[in-house]
Amino acid sequence: MKIINDYLRYIEAKDAPLSSNVFLIGGIKNTYIFDVGSNKFSREEIKKIKNKSIIISHFHQDHMENLKFFIDDEYDLYIGDYTYKILGYGNVIRDRYEINDGVNLKIISIPNSHAKGSLGVIINNEYLLIGDSLDGNKNGFNVSLLNEEIKLLKELDYKYILNGHNNEILNKKDVIDELELIYSKRIKNKPYIGYDLIMNL
Repeated sequence: MKIINDYLRYIEAKDAPLSSNVFLIGGIKNTYIFDVGSNKFSREEIKKIKNKSIIISHFHQDHMENLKFFIDDEYDLYIGDYTYKILGYGNVIRDRYEINDGVNLKIISIPNSHAKGSLGVIINNEYLLIGDSLDGNKNGFNVSLLNEEIKLLKELDYKYILNGHNNEILNKKDVIDELELIYSKRIKNKPYIGYDLIMNL
């Protein structure tokens, strides 16, 4: 378990099985869990938490597989619309939703190339938890979605970004600069920026 500050800690991502970071945000009434991963250790740690709310960044197995082990638990579940199509239950967030519980959480929809209907969470206007929204997909980065994502990341109020598969605390400006550099490699009339164009960035 990695501790970031008095309200934010996380269980590190694993490779076997592939399992995302699991973020635990301490509120007064609830612990807010951002992604539940897919490995046994994450599952067991989440099971110990009595009062919890769960937010899933997107529908990929490494971020939400463990949900099936919490079917009998009582908790609020916040998901994007594509995740709802797979699960069939939960509170769908299509734009923004705010929670105040000793910590301020803003659950937001994030356009990106990696997964449709992705969510992120801003905590106390300091940290943005973003899942895999900084990643591309098998084709690279969708030009239109990348442009929307950059605009949103500029507009939002936060200082640092934490993503789903590494331990780095990223600075807002550095992330936006990198995404803008990728966006600058777009080619007219091409919907994707392929990895071949950004390999040496």
